[in-house]
Amino acid sequence: MTSELYRVCNSAAHQLGWYNELEFLNNDDSELDEEQEKSPLIKALSSEEQMVAIPPFVVYRIDRSILFSKQLDTERRNLENQSGQLDEVAEMIMIKKGFAGSKKSPVGRVLCSSLSRISETYSLTIQINERASTKYDSTNPIHEQKLLKLWNALMPETELESRLTRQWAEIGFQGNDPATDFRGMGLQGLDDLIYYATTHTDSAQRTFSSSRHPVSWYPFAIVGINITQCAVQALRTRQLQYYLYKYGANKKTYSEFYCYLYHKFNDFWISHQEPKLTVMDFEMKFKEFKIQMNKELTTHQTMPLVEWLEKKRIEQQNLEKENRKVIEEEEEEEEEEKNNI
Repeated sequence: MTSELYRVCNSAAHQLGWYNELEFLNNDDSELDEEQEKSPLIKALSSEEQMVAIPPFVVYRIDRSILFSKQLDTERRNLENQSGQLDEVAEMIMIKKGFAGSKKSPVGRVLCSSLSRISETYSLTIQINERASTKYDSTNPIHEQKLLKLWNALMPETELESRLTRQWAEIGFQGNDPATDFRGMGLQGLDDLIYYATTHTDSAQRTFSSSRHPVSWYPFAIVGINITQCAVQALRTRQLQYYLYKYGANKKTYSEFYCYLYHKFNDFWISHQEPKLTVMDFEMKFKEFKIQMNKELTTHQTMPLVEWLEKKRIEQQNLEKENRKVIEEEEEEEEEEKNNI
């Protein structure tokens, strides 16, 4: 009886056209090498191309199978801790889960390529965790330069009077020294704010402007750090897996997820018009927002902000085109009525 993990890999190999199962099941490694030489579908793909070729939902299912398998607890920990070679992890999984063939077989290639992508997500988590645990150091000139970069990105026309000043409250910090606000998320909180403010300038400025509304204001920087906590939590709890398999497990993709969250939060916040929200509503509404985002993650609707903005731009273009078409049709009807009179 084959395992679920084997069936997932085997089905993917067939769907990708990588092999005819019956030709490979009874071959030894030397025969496999000969078969691979004859197979243009396998031979033409590099290991990197094979990784990309495997659909995100397949990698996601393989990830879930490993995550929830008690039998593969050691292999999962090796992936998580980045200890041991991927080849060794793959071999043990294939033995424990009764894979036919070797790592060179198409079913083995699906597993190995998927493990590479799964490993990348653990590597990203380690990187982000290290950044989040790195405390802001006001004696470190690099840290100080980054903080000033955030100010200049949000307030380009206003000069900072001094390092310790109430001006920091204008961009949403709590006191005279922003360093104290980064305690929870370390430098990752600052990195995320800078990426948003400098990469998605229009969105960030719109969000920043909304945060300064006389009634429905909220502390931009502090909320941004809360958004970082949400993003990092999604990464740590592996809620972000499908998103990473679809768009890539790297820092930029993570940063785009952060920006997506902040953009969506601002839309959520300003959508409440009657009555407008106040900062006193933040805790309750932020919980509601997190529930909404968890649903998006569960249903795989989340996307990088850059893609979401492009999607909205196209939708707006199509809407304007439809509106113009309606207007033109109405004008033609009016003209026709005039001619008939």
